[in-house]
Amino acid sequence: MTVPRRWTLILCDRADTARPVRPEDCHGLLNTWWPQPPGEHSGAKKWAMHGWPVPLGDRLHHWTLTWLDDAPPPLDPSELIGTGQRIGDHVMEPLSVTRTFDTDYATLLSDDRPPQALRAADLRSHTPVVTTTRDATGDRIPHVWPNPRRLFGAVHRSGGGIVGGSGAVGAVARFAPQELAGPWLDLVLGGMAQLRRGPLPGEEIRLGEHHHADNRSVLGWQGGMRLELLGGDPRHARAFAALLELVELTGVGKYTAQGFGAVRVDTVTEPRPGDQPAARRSRREGRRTSRRSAPRAHDPRRPPSVAETGEFEGALFD
Repeated sequence: MTVPRRWTLILCDRADTARPVRPEDCHGLLNTWWPQPPGEHSGAKKWAMHGWPVPLGDRLHHWTLTWLDDAPPPLDPSELIGTGQRIGDHVMEPLSVTRTFDTDYATLLSDDRPPQALRAADLRSHTPVVTTTRDATGDRIPHVWPNPRRLFGAVHRSGGGIVGGSGAVGAVARFAPQELAGPWLDLVLGGMAQLRRGPLPGEEIRLGEHHHADNRSVLGWQGGMRLELLGGDPRHARAFAALLELVELTGVGKYTAQGFGAVRVDTVTEPRPGDQPAARRSRREGRRTSRRSAPRAHDPRRPPSVAETGEFEGALFD
């Protein structure tokens, strides 16, 4: 069977009145679908949400879920079509369930994959991304400009062996076949130095607050950044392409099992041999275009104090 897995669900809300869907409601539902032993409950989950159910109109919602383990889940969402699922005050009935990812770890990490023509990738937040670090006093503060190592997660080792992990590289460390995971992780963690990040004009990263029940709130960043791969090593290009596929599945930062940290990745590729360059605009046409006034971009306020290093752990709603 193909793992990891991703599904896109179309849900119909059967409740007449209800409070808005909350992250803890979604988390509670998936804990009943895919429970973990009590001793593992506070650890990283075998699943992630790509945000929360998004209204489409006429009581319909769109939701994307990922299963990360190398064994199939105890319940396939397609088995629940036509059966209402309680999410907080809502009763959501799955109308359709579509598999939207069909590449297993062996293929994803293989050296036999054709070399990618990736030059860069634009990464945009879909929900607030929660990355934190500690300041000089030991208090946790938001980390809103994470370097590539923070974006793609971490691997935790003890006694020379892998004992856990988070994010894209953590999913490989925990769930991929070990004979593939070890060499691939060495390549990726060494190749992170070849990645550079830069801002996306008009989509600058900004700090925001996400409110929850019981007066709880989460500080997270939203916005976008560009990741660019330097050098011409085809092994690094293949690993970069795999990381980009994985990070959309796993999300970024803390609380991805509650729907935070969902991102969208748009790749920028090198032109293929024989491609014709885009036609250049004539000088006359260029002058006409330049007279149009562009909309003024919003200038966000500077975020609070942030830092560049640190790790994250813990679960918000467990």
